[in-house]
Amino acid sequence: MNLGNHLQTLDEEQNLKIQGFQTSYLKQTLTFIGVVLSCGLLWVAITWRKSVYLHCTHTPCSLKEAVKVLLIDTYGQEFISTVEKPEGKSSFQPHFFNFKKMKYSWNEKEKMFVGVQGLDIQACSELQSLRKGLDSEEARKKLQFYGLNLIKIEVTPVITLVLREIRSPFYMYQSFIVIIWFLQLYYQFGICIIILSVISVSATVWETRKQSKSLRNAVRSESIATVLRNGREEKISSKELVPGDVLILSQTPFTMYCDAVLVSGNCVVNESMLTGESTPITKIPISEYSSAPFDVQSNKRSILSCGTEVLLCRCTDTEGVRAIVYRTGFSTAKGELVRSILFPKPVALKLYSDLLKCMIIFFILGSIPVIYTAIVSAEIDAYPWDALLYVLNVVTFFVPPSLPAVLTSINEQAQRRLRKQDIYCLNSRYINFAGGLDVVCFDKTGTLTEDSLDISIVVPVKDKMFETVVLNPDQLSSELMTKAMATCHSLARIDEELQGYDLDMKMFKLTGWQLQEPTAEDNVPFEYIPPRIVFRNISGDKQPPVAIVRLFPFESSLKRMSVVTQTEGTGRFEVFLKGAPELVVSLSRKETVPDDVMNVLEYYSSQGFRIIAVACKHLPDDTSWKKVQQMTRDYLETDLQFLGLVVLENKLKPETIPALNILKDANIRSVMVTGDNLLTAITVAKKCGIVEECDSVMIMKADLSSKSDSKSCLEVSYKQANCPSLRNGSLQINGNTHITDFSIPVVFEEQSLVAMDGETFNLIRMYDPELLDKVVLKGAIFARMLPEHKLYLIECFQNLGYHVGMCGDGANDCGALKTAHTGVSLSLAEASVAAPFTSPQQNIQCIPTLIREGRATLVSTFDSFRYMVCYSFTFLLAVLFLFWDGQRPSDGAYVTIDIILNLAPPFLFGATRAYQGLSKKQPTRSILSFIPCFSVASFMLIQIAVHAFAYIYCIQQPWYEPFTFDRENAFSPNASHTGTTVLTTNMMAYVTGATIFASGSPYRASFFSNRLYVAVLIAELVLVGYLTLAPPDFMIHFLNFKRAPVASFHIKLYAITLGVLVFCFIYEKYFIQRFLSKCIVPAIRRCRGPIRKYEKLLHALKQENWPPSTQCATTDSNALKDS
Repeated sequence: MNLGNHLQTLDEEQNLKIQGFQTSYLKQTLTFIGVVLSCGLLWVAITWRKSVYLHCTHTPCSLKEAVKVLLIDTYGQEFISTVEKPEGKSSFQPHFFNFKKMKYSWNEKEKMFVGVQGLDIQACSELQSLRKGLDSEEARKKLQFYGLNLIKIEVTPVITLVLREIRSPFYMYQSFIVIIWFLQLYYQFGICIIILSVISVSATVWETRKQSKSLRNAVRSESIATVLRNGREEKISSKELVPGDVLILSQTPFTMYCDAVLVSGNCVVNESMLTGESTPITKIPISEYSSAPFDVQSNKRSILSCGTEVLLCRCTDTEGVRAIVYRTGFSTAKGELVRSILFPKPVALKLYSDLLKCMIIFFILGSIPVIYTAIVSAEIDAYPWDALLYVLNVVTFFVPPSLPAVLTSINEQAQRRLRKQDIYCLNSRYINFAGGLDVVCFDKTGTLTEDSLDISIVVPVKDKMFETVVLNPDQLSSELMTKAMATCHSLARIDEELQGYDLDMKMFKLTGWQLQEPTAEDNVPFEYIPPRIVFRNISGDKQPPVAIVRLFPFESSLKRMSVVTQTEGTGRFEVFLKGAPELVVSLSRKETVPDDVMNVLEYYSSQGFRIIAVACKHLPDDTSWKKVQQMTRDYLETDLQFLGLVVLENKLKPETIPALNILKDANIRSVMVTGDNLLTAITVAKKCGIVEECDSVMIMKADLSSKSDSKSCLEVSYKQANCPSLRNGSLQINGNTHITDFSIPVVFEEQSLVAMDGETFNLIRMYDPELLDKVVLKGAIFARMLPEHKLYLIECFQNLGYHVGMCGDGANDCGALKTAHTGVSLSLAEASVAAPFTSPQQNIQCIPTLIREGRATLVSTFDSFRYMVCYSFTFLLAVLFLFWDGQRPSDGAYVTIDIILNLAPPFLFGATRAYQGLSKKQPTRSILSFIPCFSVASFMLIQIAVHAFAYIYCIQQPWYEPFTFDRENAFSPNASHTGTTVLTTNMMAYVTGATIFASGSPYRASFFSNRLYVAVLIAELVLVGYLTLAPPDFMIHFLNFKRAPVASFHIKLYAITLGVLVFCFIYEKYFIQRFLSKCIVPAIRRCRGPIRKYEKLLHALKQENWPPSTQCATTDSNALKDS
């Protein structure tokens, strides 16, 4: 069915397609008749795909006339939404539909449905016209159009979840085989499978509803808001807020109930719910006089996001603190986060796709026994109905019926073990992913290093020269440098306690100054009441108080922050700025920047220190308070006077080096992805072991240049990084404050790694995809990376075929954590829902632990699958041997084999704990790979030989009595010698399988450590011996056995099956797992050459000199300049 002719693009950015449908009563009638005649099977078939269902019940039409719409997202998932057409009083509102909690309204001009977001603001200056608020009629119409300001999560009804779960191929197959068993009057195992399936489905449904309820309770919030309506203040329910309302903020603390743009006053907020960063940050009013385009990202420091906690409101004028509602409901930042949880990117779990492929393979292979059964049924002259049941009974062996419950059990056991080790898993299916990681990306600050920073030294500048290094800020002779450290921060006093970024706190406390937040009752010596005042509270200190008039908080994209201050008594305004040294140097006047500044920066960075540069600017004397409020940030932060450097030390966490060494020993690559300085990152990478001492690091730098033909080219340069140890490099600053000795040894080795900043990475990503693959393959350090850069890097690793993990503290890593195969957040804030795993330990020791458990879970899954496949086909083998002359196992034999012998082992596979070490060899990621398939095939061939031998050995005995088929009692089996021989041989096969498929090291602990599993195995071995050698009379009757008149026959048979157990154990452990897996398969792979994309690229790079020792390369980017 070709849908492409009718699909239209609804959202290009999300690659969302749409198609309209009208109701067709004829199609609905015909479909209803078909569903009734097929006993509901047609309904199952047509509802499998939404597009098929709509085409069977509706007719395609234009979007304007549609009553239903089919939506296909970028992942190929299909959805159906109903188009609502308001009537009566709401007739002014166009028809609309809801999709993934977002409203799409019909736009007659565009002839298309358009997403309803919020205020359509093109420029910041447009906010001026909204400051007077709305009248009641405007608010009513907007409420009808935008809907209630609620993030409402409906908990899916139990029946819907159950139906959704049982429609999977595995449960559909289970339903089929249970029906067949009931038709054959085999109720016992059918009831067991029903019970197991009910437990498995119930657990899944309960977990889903529990998560939905928890999320609903977490996001549910409603309070009273004060707004400006009809020109006066009114108190309304927060759910009645609409875009355009003017909020009046006063009482704190409170949780923000919408997204709003701050237009007056300052607010201190905690955004940990959205970003994971628990440090309070300051929000400043937007510049309404600016004609700059309004953009959420560029103006985020002026946006109060829904769900964040407003800790403090500061008035900067008589108007108070006001904000204009920008977005409501699911359009808000909190709503977007909730939507990403409700509708995550579908996880392409290879394990489950492999299981579906196995089902198809088993059904194809199963055609042989089906044909065999049909032919034998005709030969023994069975009734047609009985022959059909025989054939259908064979089909029930193709896929292990308890497979879904077993996989759920293994994941749940792994989840419990992780929880005991303080690793919390939101989605247990991701545990298998952790077992296959090749690469782990780490954030630096707060992840590899401590959160806190210790100020090491201050290096002031005077007359374009570095002064003597100052160890104590009290000894600073530069008044401006002291004032900068005391004022350039976003600290706030909340509940009489100073709160803010650790860096700000350290710098401020070292100055010895104090912070005051004056109120209207305070008598302050300034024209207006400033948000904050800093002063020295030391007797005899004549330093006048300084008012912090305006604040531009730190932004990772700008790499700086600044304040405007006014000193008491002078009336003059000054700007103080701090940020990344390279940026501050570029913003400062050249005549104030020392000539050797880059050498000094390189020295301290190469020692692993973090460096902050400080600068200032004196505003003209005639500058007024109001004029300061109207000045743009760009104007205030240019033409600066360079004041000096603050050198900080960021120590490694004690757990970092041991954890990285474990990964290194396991051949798992570690990559640093940080927002810090490149040279600092390189040195920290050397200290923690991401880069070995013998490795050389090439720094890549990319720039766009324009040639004479006006075509843009990407110019890439390579530079050897200087990474000295503390004892090898030296820096001497004499009285003239210039560098006299700067000796750094350069290490040249064949093994070269790549380091770069985020700007270079992004340019290469946009203009040279081929080079990008090389960069990602050899890259070890990525510095100055923005949050979106981290996300792109993770995707690049995945495109090369890597299984990649990401570990961060959640502050700027949410996107990368969510995109990685395994994301681990070291933050317990609510933003950690973006990562499948969270750890409160606040160090990376959890990564090796998680990989160990992931490998153990992956191997347990494969082992249990191998066991269950062999169990199903081994039992089928016995059934086929018996059916040669019309025999079938008794119900007692089915119960013994299906329930007593084979129900417990697969559920206990997952109880074996992970191996303590981390092997260099990766576990097999695919069930369909050579070793698992060869293992299963070998076991089955051995069992075929053993069963055939036992069958032939029995019929050759002088006391053997042939079985006679009775078509009148086809399902009332009679005892026979061959039946007893085949079934006792068959029972030992399950003990053999449970023994050899229980893998131990190097991924799981020895199965002897799983005491319950060992106890079950011993009990089964004893039981099979008991039933083979000396069964009691009630068991002979229950199993429908016919004992041989010679006891030695059963003794020999038991001895043979024990010998087969020993042989299979040796064959599996030594031939398959050691010789084949460790010798033959690697040799074949070496001869075959690389398979994965990154392996092929790595092989190609060995043939060329990349990265070069020194080179300037250009790449023609004209074809990609539209990027």
